[in-house]
Amino acid sequence: MNTVDMADARQQGALVRRILLLLIGSNIPITPFSTYTASLFVGLERPQDVRAVLAMLAVVVVINASLVLFLMLRFLVRHTFEVLPSDGDGSRLVRILKMPSRIAFFCVQFTWFHAGATFMLGVCLMTGQSLDAVLPVTAIATAFGVLLSIPMVPIIEHWTMKHALAEQERLGGSRVTASGYFWPRQSWYLPYAVASALISTLFLAGVVVVIKVNRVQEQFARTLEAEGSSLLAQQMRHTSGELVKELGLPFLGLLALVFICPTLVAWLQVWRQSRAMNTVHEAIEALATGAPEAPAWVSTDEAGDLADGMKTVLVKLREIPRTLQSSASRLSEAGSSLSSATEQQRQSITQQASALQEAHVTSEEIKQTSETAAQKAEAVLQVAARVEELGRIGEKALQQSLEGLATIRQFVDGMLDKVSRLSGSAQQIGLITSTVKGIADRSNMLALNASIEAVRSGEHGKGFAVVAREIRGMADQSINATGRIRDILEEIRIAIEDAVDMGEKGTQQLEDGMQMVRRSGDNFREVSDIIQQSTSSVRQISVTVRQQNEGISQIFTAIQQLSFIMEETVGRIDSTQQASLMLKSVSDEVTQLARAYEHRQRMEPAPGRLGPRAHRAVPSPSR
Repeated sequence: MNTVDMADARQQGALVRRILLLLIGSNIPITPFSTYTASLFVGLERPQDVRAVLAMLAVVVVINASLVLFLMLRFLVRHTFEVLPSDGDGSRLVRILKMPSRIAFFCVQFTWFHAGATFMLGVCLMTGQSLDAVLPVTAIATAFGVLLSIPMVPIIEHWTMKHALAEQERLGGSRVTASGYFWPRQSWYLPYAVASALISTLFLAGVVVVIKVNRVQEQFARTLEAEGSSLLAQQMRHTSGELVKELGLPFLGLLALVFICPTLVAWLQVWRQSRAMNTVHEAIEALATGAPEAPAWVSTDEAGDLADGMKTVLVKLREIPRTLQSSASRLSEAGSSLSSATEQQRQSITQQASALQEAHVTSEEIKQTSETAAQKAEAVLQVAARVEELGRIGEKALQQSLEGLATIRQFVDGMLDKVSRLSGSAQQIGLITSTVKGIADRSNMLALNASIEAVRSGEHGKGFAVVAREIRGMADQSINATGRIRDILEEIRIAIEDAVDMGEKGTQQLEDGMQMVRRSGDNFREVSDIIQQSTSSVRQISVTVRQQNEGISQIFTAIQQLSFIMEETVGRIDSTQQASLMLKSVSDEVTQLARAYEHRQRMEPAPGRLGPRAHRAVPSPSR
């Protein structure tokens, strides 16, 4: 099903519940009276009659309120808000505007008609009475439905007004037209409402009076018959019948008079209001066509106030052409001045654009030069950084060399110390060797003496002679070894002296070398400081060149943007010039329109009289 979205569906449900509560709430106070009126046809003389009436009342209330009324109301609302392919021509708005009258007819009048017929048919079947009472009871229920339906229309119309306005806004504010019973117009709806209310009220009142009179007459006749006055009862019935015949025509005439007089008064009031509304409507249509007319209506009521307000609007509108013509003249002059100023500004902008183009070319050259300088500064900065790094490496190498020479000097000093101690040890060995030689000489001398004594001793001294000989041999060996040791020690002494001499010379050379390395390190450190200062200067130069390059780039970008803005300005000046020409053309058209409007006003008659165009015919009371 093509229905509206869920948000509208929820609104539909809320609207259905609201209208359903209104209808049920309006039916509740009328239901007891309508039930009582319908029960007059039954009599309620037997208990089963009362039970039948109550049972059918419950059935009718449940069926109408819970089933028929709800389903019919829900169908009407959903059908009204249903989206159809043909809704573009305003069909949906027509359905929304017709919905209050449709609900009043189907959910009130038809529901009461259905309830009356169902109620009385069920009561007659349950009580066994004649079905002749079904038709009048249905008429009574229909009269109640007509009475209740009249106030329902404006109430439901008020509740659905926002939906109708939303749909009209969706259609662009267009006006829709229709006709028929569900499209009420003031020209016939007010007399219809008054007549319907009067007819229903008089009908219900007449039914109640007639039924009550008949009931009283019948009870009185039965009483007379019970007392044995049958002839008197018959005469009374005959007299009552004649009385009804005699009073029937006057009563109908009075009823017609009661109906016709209010209806005629209401119709005359509607006719008068229609004339006033048509007069104001014609004045509005004339205003829309450019030939305004004052509405030909003067009265003391609200319609007269509306006509007077329309006349005041027309008086104010008469001042508009003169003001509009004056404004159009000033607008034309302003357009001419704007066109001249635009042309001058165009020439100035063209000159500025030429100068800006030259500045753009110059800035492009400066930018290229700045980029080249920045590249060279970057290369110099890289070389300076490399030199600075090599300086740090050389300074570190000199420091390591100086530390190595210091270590060598410490080694040489230690070696000289050891050589000095070795010389002392050699001297001690020489002293020991001298001592050993002295001992060997003495041992040799003792061995010689021992040999002499052994010879003297003869046979007994042979063993001693052998010992003396061995001792002497050992003494000779010791002397020889001591001599060789002395020679070796002499060579060692000479070598030690040479080593000491060479160590002292090497130490001196190391000291001289360390001094030279220190001086070289100081010089290299000064060179490194100079290189660092040079690198810092080159880095500052590079930063300055980079900043200069960025500034030049920004200037170049700004010039490009300014050039682009200048081009846009030239285009806007062209648009402004075209707008000024269009403004002048529009001002000329407004001037012509104001002159034509003023000419039409001069040809108008005085307010309150008919203008050159005939009014639409309004039906008179005689029609």
